[in-house]
Amino acid sequence: MKSRILFVDDEIKILQGLRRMLREMRGKWEMVFAESGAKALEAMEKASFDVVVSDMRMPGMDGAQLLTEVRKRHPQVIRIILSGFAKEESVLRTVGPAHQYLAKPCDHRDLIDTVERTLSLRKFLDSEDLRSLVAGLQTLPTPSAVYLELLDEFNSPHASAVSLAEKISLDVAMAAQTLKLTNSAYFGLPTKVTSPLEAVQLLGFDTIRALVLVAGFFSQFRGDAETALTMERLSRRCLGVGALAKAIAEAENLDTLVTDQACCAGVLSHVGTLVLIARWPARFKKVVSLVEDDGLAITEAERRVFGANHAELGAYLLGLWGFVDPIVEAVAYHHEPRRCCCRRVNALLALHAAQYLTRGDWDGQDSGELVGSSLDQEYLREAGVIERLPAWAEIYRSLEQKGTVND
Repeated sequence: MKSRILFVDDEIKILQGLRRMLREMRGKWEMVFAESGAKALEAMEKASFDVVVSDMRMPGMDGAQLLTEVRKRHPQVIRIILSGFAKEESVLRTVGPAHQYLAKPCDHRDLIDTVERTLSLRKFLDSEDLRSLVAGLQTLPTPSAVYLELLDEFNSPHASAVSLAEKISLDVAMAAQTLKLTNSAYFGLPTKVTSPLEAVQLLGFDTIRALVLVAGFFSQFRGDAETALTMERLSRRCLGVGALAKAIAEAENLDTLVTDQACCAGVLSHVGTLVLIARWPARFKKVVSLVEDDGLAITEAERRVFGANHAELGAYLLGLWGFVDPIVEAVAYHHEPRRCCCRRVNALLALHAAQYLTRGDWDGQDSGELVGSSLDQEYLREAGVIERLPAWAEIYRSLEQKGTVND
């Protein structure tokens, strides 16, 4: 079945140009072209679409307003802004409703690759309901205490890029959304940013302030205190996993790009858990019960309750947001690396080992006497690094003594 793509632009010549440039995709895509936001919504009432690609600056209803309506009415649809309108305030308005921002002029191959890549993410989530949940997210929730700390930092006379990045790094949601925006085509960066500090340095203090105070970039979690505490603990654990994954990658002499990707994937490894906890706290408690009382693996328990696990949810979300494939794959398979065809030392392998070691399951014995079953020993053997586990455990203990990682 062909994927259905809706292109929206008030300039007829732009739509005609898109139709010509994308002619090669007619065998895979069924394309519809609308001249306004109102006509786009009419088309979506008559037929279903997989992706909407909209211009930003349009009379009557601009791109941000259109995609906001699309998110409300058709949350499962992937939403992309394609615009040459470069006013910062307009870009910030697309943060919530748009999954990705592409800048005009956009090479048709880049547009095709972006659409095809987002469509390929379906392999991570079979459930249409879960796709709608993830694609329909406007912001990720942040525990109130962390959110208020960030607001206080803005008012501090000693605030700096470093101190601001430290506050953002305290929370998975804030880190994920900051990286999402920084890596959008609006900023035109030659490489992808993988740390909140890089993001803050590039975006600038005023832009971050505008994101928080004007664009509603971060939202306060308004659930119960117990759930908020769980979210804070989750964020601390993810920071530790990211730090260890990076240290393991460095110990294996991987290049800087890969070590940064390992760290980023570790920090964002449980962004899917954040979504599940915030949206369905009662159902997530059933997951915890299955793990603690019945001894199920977390991924199996989540699939039983939700139909998918946090790794698959997180990978789908990060893919929609335009994170690079190595980070998306590392998040997707960090509990089950065998599901990935690659068998080499990379960000995924470093993250898989890190999430195992930070659980404290390593007992100091040789690789044939590992405690627990969460580590895929055969995967490490096939990659030729099973004998490296004791050295990685020493790295973990060193970071633990410094307070860099904690359970």
